[in-house]
Amino acid sequence: MKKTRESTDLETFLASLPESEAAEARVAAARIDALENRVGPPNWIERNLIRLAVVTLVLFVIGVTGLIGVFAWGRETLGLGGVTLMVSAFPVLVFAYLFSVRGQTRFDHAKMALNERHFLPHGGLYFGTASGAGKVVRVDPPKSGEPTLRERIEAQHHAASTRKW
Repeated sequence: MKKTRESTDLETFLASLPESEAAEARVAAARIDALENRVGPPNWIERNLIRLAVVTLVLFVIGVTGLIGVFAWGRETLGLGGVTLMVSAFPVLVFAYLFSVRGQTRFDHAKMALNERHFLPHGGLYFGTASGAGKVVRVDPPKSGEPTLRERIEAQHHAASTRKW
């Protein structure tokens, strides 16, 4: 059974904090809301990603089969350059998507850093909105001395990237 997390409004959450920490968290919440305003609505590529992925994946498969000779007519009709363009359609879409969301990813990292510093130690995560009426989701505060999720992932990445064959 899925556990539903309790959420509360920002002012109720801040009322349970000491005054100095509540003031810092209020400033952090305003900064998270400002970052949320900068994210904006999804771009065209994000709204149409599924359709674009299906089309480019089909082009990719047809291009690969044309290269290996299953659809030799494709290579004869379009030439090697046309088949190469078909094969490159899917990787180009992936690159275009990553390029279009790079700013949003930077904002998400900044919002998470603010959450880790001001809200998570007090048992909450603030999800801001463009209108400034965000909610705080109650979570279990991290135990002292226990590595954070980011630290665990970075340790796993380091262990995987330093392995010798």
